Amino acid sequence: FLKIILVVLRRTAVTNYITMTNDLEQKLTGFDFQNSSVEEIEQLFSQEILGHTRPTINISPDGLFRARIITNTKDKDIQTTKSIWYPNFDEIPSKHHQLNRCSNIGQNFFYSSNYLGAVIKELNPVDGDLVMIGIFHKKFPETKIRTQYAGIEALKANPKENIELKNYKYVSENDKLIEKYISSKFQERVENGEEHKYKSSIAFSNILLKNENINCIIYPSVASDLKSVNYGIKAKFVDEFLYCKSIYVYSIKRSLREFELIPEKYGKRIILDKNDAKNSVIEWLKNTDSEKQQTIKYSL
Repeated sequence: FLKIILVVLRRTAVTNYITMTNDLEQKLTGFDFQNSSVEEIEQLFSQEILGHTRPTINISPDGLFRARIITNTKDKDIQTTKSIWYPNFDEIPSKHHQLNRCSNIGQNFFYSSNYLGAVIKELNPVDGDLVMIGIFHKKFPETKIRTQYAGIEALKANPKENIELKNYKYVSENDKLIEKYISSKFQERVENGEEHKYKSSIAFSNILLKNENINCIIYPSVASDLKSVNYGIKAKFVDEFLYCKSIYVYSIKRSLREFELIPEKYGKRIILDKNDAKNSVIEWLKNTDSEKQQTIKYSL
């Protein structure tokens, strides 16, 4: 008799899960994402994920990489660590504003990774480009960042890096369904001219970061085939608690199979501005010919 009850309960759960899946898919299929604003999409998602439960964690990362293409950039424009900070769109002409994975047009946001190869692949430089790389650390060792995840199943596939997710179990089938949909938006490949596809992941980012105590989203790197992770951090948190400890410039040699990074110069010393870390002065030193032989390679 007990076995019969369990079978019925399992079948009921499966039926409810299928019903929720169909209902959600029907609502989302008929929605005009391309011509809707991020705010409208956020409102739609907020209604659908009401009561949704997600894991959060306090992290304390050191050595977060950022990369920027500086081909044709003048030397006078890379004299402080502001040149490798997140772009401050208040100071950038609106024609250069764009949608991105977690940030709306004109929204300041810090994209980084704990793996250099990931930021290079995300940047996708061409042969001959110059790339600046900054490594960010915490100002205070005790600093913790309250963090959300987007793409739990892909992150669980790399337990050495995301050990806290190894044994994570969803509170309900509905939570699992919602996370699956969120993950799909953070893992969608977006080509040039398709930036409107970022609207969904931006809307989810706004929802996940709405709590003022949560300052970071960890999600898989699409450019690294989900094998590496990205850290998206609120600009305000970066300004208050992080600083650029090391900085480098590499030239890029790109083939059909790999990126090769050739060291060109580095920050021999960074004079920290204690009042505003982004204005710390960089003392550049060119690499020697022998140092230029010590290249870094990442497969495509």
